[in-house]
Formats: sequence, structure tokens, C-alpha cells
Amino acid sequence: MDDTKRDQNRSLICLCAAELVMMINTTAFNVALPDITESFGADMAEQQWVVSSYNLVFAAVVLLAGFLGDRLGHLKTMLAGLGMFVVASVIGLAAGNIPMLLISRSIMGAGAGVVIPMGQALLGILFRSSELSRAMTAWAIAGTLGVPFGPLVGGALTATLGWRGIFGFDGIVFLAVIMVIHINVPQTSASRESRSLHMPWISVAMMFAGFTLFSAGLVNAQHGVLAANAWIPMAIGMVLIAGFVLHDRASHNPLMELGLMKDAPFAACAPALMMLNFSMYGIIFIMPAYLETVLRHDALVGGMLLTPLVIASIVGSWLNDGIVSQIGSRGTSLLALGCLAAGMLTIGAAMWWHDEAAKQSTVLIGQIIAGFGLGAGQPAMLTWAMSRVPIEQSGAGSSLLTVFRQFGSIIGVGIFGSIQSGLYVTGFHNLAQSVGLNSQSAGSVTLDFQRATEFTSVTGKLIRQVASRAYESAMIGSFGVAAAIIIATLGIVALISRKTLR
Repeated sequence: MDDTKRDQNRSLICLCAAELVMMINTTAFNVALPDITESFGADMAEQQWVVSSYNLVFAAVVLLAGFLGDRLGHLKTMLAGLGMFVVASVIGLAAGNIPMLLISRSIMGAGAGVVIPMGQALLGILFRSSELSRAMTAWAIAGTLGVPFGPLVGGALTATLGWRGIFGFDGIVFLAVIMVIHINVPQTSASRESRSLHMPWISVAMMFAGFTLFSAGLVNAQHGVLAANAWIPMAIGMVLIAGFVLHDRASHNPLMELGLMKDAPFAACAPALMMLNFSMYGIIFIMPAYLETVLRHDALVGGMLLTPLVIASIVGSWLNDGIVSQIGSRGTSLLALGCLAAGMLTIGAAMWWHDEAAKQSTVLIGQIIAGFGLGAGQPAMLTWAMSRVPIEQSGAGSSLLTVFRQFGSIIGVGIFGSIQSGLYVTGFHNLAQSVGLNSQSAGSVTLDFQRATEFTSVTGKLIRQVASRAYESAMIGSFGVAAAIIIATLGIVALISRKTLR
């Protein structure tokens, strides 16, 4: 093996390590939500904000990261993003309330918004042609492993050290990652240094305000989509996002390279990648409360029960090259979306079973189908899209794709959380009335289980039974709506890429 190849492989391993630990961080926190809920008495809306704050700031920062990376250098920008995780970990360790936790998670979201697009941009510069496919597959495997593997790590840390252990783990691991990347990954030149470094603050402000209001509306939609505090913020948010796109498109110093969307494969990959994150974050947000509260497992076992998703994702990633060689990038992307929709429907349908063994077996099958779609889809979509991006626009292209992915994360948590919460509260009300209990829910299944300890053993047991049935019933609706959204997106992707043979 020559020196160049060896250096490339070393860089690839280091960049994949950064992707792995960052994605572990992203989802490890979700397993700790039931414990955090008990510590701070957080309702469903506060839980959504703890998760959404990360995704929201991520989406707001990612285009800015591409803008700076293409001008200042991708490696320098990436190291700065990794440093944000270390700072946020210290704040998280000391957090004594939900607002401090939100600050910590927001800073981590900013770091992720820098690291992911810069990592993809570096891969696009260091590897080209067939080597790019290999690199993107390795990157996707690392990310795919991290997302579902995060609950395992988070569960182990939460069970042994408490939820603060996750922040301690993050601080140590990200310091190590910064050192190995600084030593092993070559600095790339800022290929567009001659362009203005003047920050397009109007674009940044409009985009951040738009995403924030849209997210706030989604969170409030758990009390009804037609409620004023739901549809008004969402409507204003959509107007601001549209205004940002129009303003940036006309700007001489754009934050976003919208011209890349004129390429059909690139444009098709954007909504397809959005659905990958929509699915991942939706599953990881909904399942911990079901596994840990309804089924009464601890955080470690709850994380372990998500391993089918992990294994199927790994298998899908490993088989990606073979699948692409047979049906092309377009076919693989459509197949992945189909698997995601089928997996969602299967998990939701599992809740119809009365037999617990049949229910858990069906959930297992749903995880496997969805996990395979996640694993097979991500490398195919990223390679297909990034192979269409000129080297000098690597940062901007990667950032644009990452914006779509993070918007998928935002609506995944928002839609899943709001539908699940709304259906759960309604279901709890109806079921409690039918058995003569107080029909007022505390707002989440975890809080209702916690409230049940205040009553006699008989009443407490009945409250837990009602809460469990209401949560499982709500999962049918949540996963059904998710499947419908994915199927609609599959049709859009197929339409956009209809003239692309492979």
C-alpha cells in the first residue's frame, strides 16, 4: 500500500470515528429522557424541546458552516465544531434545570451542524470517483451505527452513572477525537478564499427564526393542529423560510448554493435523506418511553432492545455496494424509502396484538425492515448526491444536504411527538373514564406512571394499565402517519429522478 493510500485510509478512519461518536451522542440522550423527566418533572413538550433544541440549532448552523468551511478551510471549521461538544458537556454536567440542559444541547447541536457537513466535504475532497463511494459507505456505516447504537451506550451510562454520565462520556471522547483528527487528517485549502467573508446575517436570521417558529408550532400541535399557538407559529415559520430562500437566491453573497438543486439526482436525494432522519429520530424519540416505561425495563435493557435496528442497519450498509450495482443509486434510494415505510407500518401494527410475544416479535420485524432501509439508503443517497457536486462547492453541497436531513430530524421529533402526545392524552382520558378513574393525564406516560405511585396499589396498577394501553394505541397512529409521509416522499423522489436511469 503506497503512502497516499495509507494517509487516505487513516483520514477516513478518523473522520468516521468523529461521525460515530457524534451520532452516538445524538441518540444516547433520548434513552435518558425518562430519567430526566423524573429528575425535573418535564412534560412531553419540554422533552420535545430538549431533543428539538439540538436539531433546531443544528439546522440553523449547518449552512453557515458550509459558508465558512469553503472559505476558511474545512478541517479548521470541523475542529471548532468538535470543540463545541466539549464546552457543552461541561455545561450539561452542571445542569440543574431544563433551561441549562437546553443550553447544553443547543451548543451540541451547533457543533453537530459544523462537524457533519465538514466531514462530508472533506471526504468529497480527499476521495473521488469509485473511492468516494467506498468512503461514503464507511462514513454512512459509522453514522448508521451511531444512531441506533447510541441508546445502548446511553442506557449503560444512565443505568450505572445516571444521565449526567452521558455528558462526562462526551467530554472525554470528543477531546480524544479532536486530537486524533488534528494529527491525522490533512488540512485542505480554502478553495474559495477570494470570495467575501462578509456574513449574510439577514439570511442567517430569517432561517433560524423560521425553523424556530415552525418547531414551536409542531410542539404545540400536540394540543391540536388548529390551535392558534400551533398553526400561527408554523405558518409564520414557513413564510420566513420561504423568504430566506428567495432572499438568499437573489443575494450576491448567498449562504446556500441553490443552483445545485437544478441537478435531478441531487434534488432527489435531498427529500430522500430528509426521510432517513425523519424515521430515525421519530423511532428513537418514541421507543424509549415504550420500552422503559410501558414495558418497565431499565435504560440499559431498553437500549439493548433497539439492537435489531442496529444490526439491520449494519447489514444494509454492508450490502449497499452490491445493491447499487444491481439496481443503481436511484433504485436503492427508492428501495430504502419503501423499507422505511414498511418498517413503520409494521411497528405500528404490532400494537394491535393482545399477545405480548406476538407484539414484541412484530416490533422486532419492524425494526429490522426499517433498519435495513436506513443502512442501505444513506451511503447510496450521499454518494449519488456528492458525486454531482464540484470540489469547490463541497462544503456548500454537503451543508445543503445536511439542512434537509436536519429538517427531517426536526419534523420527525415534532410530528411523532405531537401526534403521540395528542393521541395518548385523548386515549388516556377515554380509557380512564371507562374504568372510573380521574381522566386527567399528567401529559406523558412516564409522568402518569410516576403519579401512579401516589395511590393505593390497586388504583396505581389501574392507572399504569390505562397509561400503557393509551401509549400503545397512540403508537398505531404515530407510526401510521409516519409511513404515509414516507410513501408520499417516495413518490416525489421517483418523480424528480424519473429521467435518471441509474
